[in-house]
Amino acid sequence: MHNVRMNLRSSVRRRVAKTDMLPRYIVVADALTADIAKGRYPVGSTLPTEHELCEMFNVSRFTVREALRRLRDASLVTRKPRAGTTVIASHRPIPYTQSVESLEDLLQYAADTEMRMVSVGLAEAGSDFPRELPFQAGETWLFGLGVRFRRNDDRPICLTRVYINPIFSGVADHLQHLSGAIYQLIEEQYDVSVARVEQHIHAVPLSSDEASLLKAKAKDPALRIVRLYYASDGQLIEVSDNIHPATRFSYTITITRGE
Repeated sequence: MHNVRMNLRSSVRRRVAKTDMLPRYIVVADALTADIAKGRYPVGSTLPTEHELCEMFNVSRFTVREALRRLRDASLVTRKPRAGTTVIASHRPIPYTQSVESLEDLLQYAADTEMRMVSVGLAEAGSDFPRELPFQAGETWLFGLGVRFRRNDDRPICLTRVYINPIFSGVADHLQHLSGAIYQLIEEQYDVSVARVEQHIHAVPLSSDEASLLKAKAKDPALRIVRLYYASDGQLIEVSDNIHPATRFSYTITITRGE
């Protein structure tokens, strides 16, 4: 038993070491969320004590408490004095909520989630393109199809079709292993800056192909968000066409009155 526990601790620490760019409490919360989803801590069971978690992850008690708070806020666990932390759900029962007040908030969405690319290639604009995509017939853009997940959660929250101006096609080799936002990758590689983002939001039913990739049912309601990223000179850099199943995503916009 002692050897098993030591092996578990070593495994946990390796997982933490691989994600040094993230705050420690997020790493711990993600690891526990994954263990709950995999059944290591089934519904009704109790998580290790704060002291045990500190030793397992080699972190402070403050970090452990913040990680457990995130699990509680996600409705995965409940915490009671002297009763410990009890698992009440194997997956987050609440949808991902994106709150947007600035362009930087889009980066936070990319940091909170994980994009898994399905395919990368070229797309030629034609009459069958949605009207929200401002392409001229015959134009060829770099195209990527990807599915976005919350970290350590196997339910997709978004299907993304991304179109990149062919001027920036050099990013193609990086799309399969992308960890952040695509527009940020373009900014870093080409010394351009996104100055404006337009959004078009629609309620749509899922097509059969979309439902298959999203592990949902065809014709289920979904939220479609088309984003157009422009440089300061008006050049269109990127277009992302995002489909979110209605029960897995909500969108919050803050509007303030001008002076």
